[in-house]
Amino acid sequence: MTFLLRAALVIGALSYLALLRNGTDPAAETRKLTGSAVAGAKAALPPALEAVPVETRDRAVRAVLARGLMAELSRPAGVDEPASNDTLEAADRQPAWHGPAEPR
Repeated sequence: MTFLLRAALVIGALSYLALLRNGTDPAAETRKLTGSAVAGAKAALPPALEAVPVETRDRAVRAVLARGLMAELSRPAGVDEPASNDTLEAADRQPAWHGPAEPR
């Protein structure tokens, strides 16, 4: 799987660099290529949602809301979520070639 991701990254980077070398704006080319796809998706979305039965849509909305509510209620009261799961200390972050951390 990582091979495919790396291959896609390399192909994308080479395509980007080729556009830069030709003097074209990569962002404009991307908008030109995806503009019709986005417009087509926007046009197809409302009819697709209307095709889903009302009961199924309501059930899906309730399930999503219930899952979010249960996640919110399962948190301990009065305890904020930690800002980070980072377990490194300041001394761990300093590269070894800079020497030991100086106490302040």
